[in-house]
Amino acid sequence: MSNKNLVDLIRTRSVYYLEKKPRDERVLEAMSRVDRKDFLPELSKNFAYKDSPIPIGFNQTCSQPSMVAFYMDILNIKPGNKILEIGSGCGYASAVASLLCRPGGEVYAVEIVKELAELSRTNLSPYMENIAIFEKDGSVGLKKHSPYDRIFLSAGVNLSRFNENILLEQLNVDGILVYPECYGNLFKITKRKGRLEKETFYGVSFVPLKGENA
Repeated sequence: MSNKNLVDLIRTRSVYYLEKKPRDERVLEAMSRVDRKDFLPELSKNFAYKDSPIPIGFNQTCSQPSMVAFYMDILNIKPGNKILEIGSGCGYASAVASLLCRPGGEVYAVEIVKELAELSRTNLSPYMENIAIFEKDGSVGLKKHSPYDRIFLSAGVNLSRFNENILLEQLNVDGILVYPECYGNLFKITKRKGRLEKETFYGVSFVPLKGENA
């Protein structure tokens, strides 16, 4: 298997996955330029091209590539977009997002686990042209650098504690917020002037988000 084989598999599976429609070829092209193997710990590299979550330590995973492709698709990232990823882990999704928002766009990647933030700095070194990495509690966003055009969470929330408004306040009008539950649904919210448009996708599983607003 190779990264190309993995991207071909994502393309094939997309019509059966969550919203059941083909992935944007622009997303797949970006994923073809980000070799997943480069983002995994040494002991996990042999599993890099499987379409499944892979442990990266500290009870965290590198998300399933089909899920990363789905995220990038529904986020509809445009050149010039300013993006916040919360729970960036090993940096794989941030790398894909950084290619999609070029030229002119920026990715702010936030990771609460010190060791994973350090790992992602190493992994993302080829992409640092437009990525900034922060070691802190991203569950409350990153207000200092707001507003953003896109915000997405790569770990699952507990709806009884999570307050989406904290993140929506850091989002531009016509911006998009995407977040999942640990076990349950995934939500896409588009912030229009004076209203919110919400879509729900059913049946996802994510490691728990850590932090004050998790």
